[in-house]
Amino acid sequence: MRTALRTALATVALVGTATASIVSAHAASAATSPGPAGSSACVAATTIPSVFGGGMKVRLVSSADHGASATLLDAKGHAVATVNQSRPTDLADGLKITGVLSAKPVFGQRSQGGSTPWQSTPFPALSADCTLHGTLSRTLRLDARTTAQIFKVSADHHQARVFQDGKLVRFLDAHSRAGAALFGNRTLVLDPVGGTVGWTGAETAVSPRLGRYKLANGAIVKLVQRNGVYGAQLTTSHGTFPVSYAKGRPVVLQDNVTLVVLGADGTLSNHIYSKSVQKTPVYLGA
Repeated sequence: MRTALRTALATVALVGTATASIVSAHAASAATSPGPAGSSACVAATTIPSVFGGGMKVRLVSSADHGASATLLDAKGHAVATVNQSRPTDLADGLKITGVLSAKPVFGQRSQGGSTPWQSTPFPALSADCTLHGTLSRTLRLDARTTAQIFKVSADHHQARVFQDGKLVRFLDAHSRAGAALFGNRTLVLDPVGGTVGWTGAETAVSPRLGRYKLANGAIVKLVQRNGVYGAQLTTSHGTFPVSYAKGRPVVLQDNVTLVVLGADGTLSNHIYSKSVQKTPVYLGA
């Protein structure tokens, strides 16, 4: 699928300085005002009263990357118990989640066991591009611990879920632009027609320095930050492309041989199609 992805992305890759790559085109409109990450991070949260009373509350979090989770908090805000995809039911503390990885998870709580009815509360909804819609088309084994499920929504809209040790760790949505995920030392890119490219290594450290980075093929990536949001600008033999901002989700920058993923935390990961071994970008300075 690497050839398919490269071809699909190259079809809309930049030529010169006036056009945008598959994601740069999408992000160019936000380049002048990236704003905070907000809901684009595919996380929604709310706090509700606990049935135990006494000032106790429950923090409900919906995450496209990790599913639903609920944390029981005491009156001082300290965590007492948590249910999530690893443990969706805690009968001792009267907590449970129905459909923890579904599009519409429901939280249940009760103060007594036995036949005591559960009090149900829907989790806060995620935006449409953060919610799984497609049907499973194939499963990729990335390594002994990691698999990716590819879902088809339509001919030009695909999604993916990445699982490590059976737990959901990342969600990708590719609709008119590529989707990407960084997890551990691995990067995965999904294009709108379902093609994938994955690689290990070749990423910068957490809390990277702003400035210019040189890739193995001589391309330059400039890492910037505006209003707390990281952005990247790619320069190759085809020209200098518009800045793409990672507003809560990774973005992809691409020309015909260079693939760069920028994470929301400023991490840069790159794949050079002509190189059998991928290398970490080299920092050149501000």
